[in-house]
Amino acid sequence: MKYVFIVNPTSGKGKSLRFVPLIENYFKNSEEEYEIIYTEYPKHATEIAARYTEKDDVILYSVGGDGTATEILDGLDLSVRFGVVPGGTGNDFLKSIDVEKRTDEEILKASIEGEDIDIDFGLLNGKSRILNIVSFGLDAAINVYANEVAKKKKTIIPDKFIYFYSIFKAGLNPKRYHFKMTVDGKVYEEETIMVAVSNGKFYGGMFNAFPDANITDGIFDICYVRPMSLPRMIGLIGKYAKGTHQNESVCNCFTGKEVYIEFDREIPVQLDGENKLLKEVRIEMNKGQLKFRAPKFD
Repeated sequence: MKYVFIVNPTSGKGKSLRFVPLIENYFKNSEEEYEIIYTEYPKHATEIAARYTEKDDVILYSVGGDGTATEILDGLDLSVRFGVVPGGTGNDFLKSIDVEKRTDEEILKASIEGEDIDIDFGLLNGKSRILNIVSFGLDAAINVYANEVAKKKKTIIPDKFIYFYSIFKAGLNPKRYHFKMTVDGKVYEEETIMVAVSNGKFYGGMFNAFPDANITDGIFDICYVRPMSLPRMIGLIGKYAKGTHQNESVCNCFTGKEVYIEFDREIPVQLDGENKLLKEVRIEMNKGQLKFRAPKFD
């Protein structure tokens, strides 16, 4: 078995690079084979992952944020084992497995010596794989702003609060969209400011928006939010962060396996932190198709 670490040196404003000496130290007295590969440009992680097949007998580790992990997933042969070392800003995906505060050394050791499980992932429009979440409208607009803040070399805002900060800077005057969404044959059609389809529990660095989500149950957790007044929105933010928003009248939350959405125009979309514009999407669940090395803590 060979351990291959794909490191995005720009993730978390360089946080990912803290793991490099820890990786080298872990394998210093080990007979196990390992390699560290640095990404050099967008989607490079996808190209690197695509080099490997089952016969190579490797575990590919993403050392970066959720965006880097999803880039690797996009190029991954599904016969190859995959792991995540959280070196990004939010690192939301792994919070579906463990939410305790850990040292970098503990995280790395637990990831290398973890347990193998089969987990779910989504597929957007037949080509883009979804590890954690895809969301539309308000969320994506906030994410664009949050990414700009995160890219700044110097900021007094702690990483875990960047998304929350961005809500108040970019998200308090949301655009309305008309949509028609079909989930497992059931149709929803109305005005919305945001739609989220999630595999995991957390996103945005601190939002436990889908507390009942399970990355092995083969089901997406889905929520869309209707237009509302500014005071109502401000009151909803805290509930959404805690995952206590499901019974609010402006929220419609449910589950499903196949999702098709048509919007009245192109709208911002964020997929695991990466941004694009789309008007029409089909999202499919792939239950248990990802071979994952989950961290196991003592």
